[in-house]
Amino acid sequence: MIKVFAQTDAGKVRSGNEDNFLVGIHTSTFADNLLGILPFDIFTAPLILMVSDGMGGAAAGEVASQIAVETVGRSMNPHVLNTAEALVEQMVEALRSANRAITKRSRQFPEMTGMGATATAAVLYQQHAFLGQIGDSRAYLIRGDQIVQLTKDQSLVNQLVEAGRISEEEARVHPRKNIILQALGSQEALHVATAKLEICRGDYLLLCSDGLSGMLSDDDLLAVIRRNDEVDAACRELVKLANQNGGIDNITVVLAEMSDDNLPEPLPNSQLELEILTDFSNPHLLG
Repeated sequence: MIKVFAQTDAGKVRSGNEDNFLVGIHTSTFADNLLGILPFDIFTAPLILMVSDGMGGAAAGEVASQIAVETVGRSMNPHVLNTAEALVEQMVEALRSANRAITKRSRQFPEMTGMGATATAAVLYQQHAFLGQIGDSRAYLIRGDQIVQLTKDQSLVNQLVEAGRISEEEARVHPRKNIILQALGSQEALHVATAKLEICRGDYLLLCSDGLSGMLSDDDLLAVIRRNDEVDAACRELVKLANQNGGIDNITVVLAEMSDDNLPEPLPNSQLELEILTDFSNPHLLG
């Protein structure tokens, strides 16, 4: 069994919460956190995890992220055993279904025109995690004393960093750091970035909105997770620290501990091997 907990919080500045999470069939539609740590057997059936950060103002962003997690949750069938290729295809199609559902709602209700949502999703099955990325929410892997960002922000600022035009430090305070290059509901042609990695016993997988990653450094994230014995305590401390550091945005955390005895032990000094399946880039946007 692996252990999972999730929590979302409005933060200290925003009047409402436009974030939502998905853990299997559980969403944050009716509760800001799971009632307790949930166990899952990922050797029996795939498990879908997701964080979605809505945008659009008023209630529209909250609606978009809610549609996103509920649509993806309905579209994934955890009781059907699949090949790796089929799992990735199912995850991508679920995200595209969410894109269509948000677009349809926008057309039905003109006051919601322009709403959208990020999506960082992970399907855990047997010894692998399959990732799907839209926007700038993030996925991290913690292994021992290392933390690795698994996803790339699909943002203008991140492309400036990758092009060598600004530094990572400049990116954290850049005035246009919130401009993302795609979101669910913002365009018909959706380019889902996907990746695959092998997970090991003792690993932690963290999914979060930028309300967390923008308030805490990678070292902060690692320290909190390593010093807490349980995933629920780690999530609560992460949210607390993000609020203490300003809480300028909604904060959402999904944390999974790979505690299953069937998972392999990591090799000493082993390096994480992330296999990029489909990438995302918009180099023309840099001019």
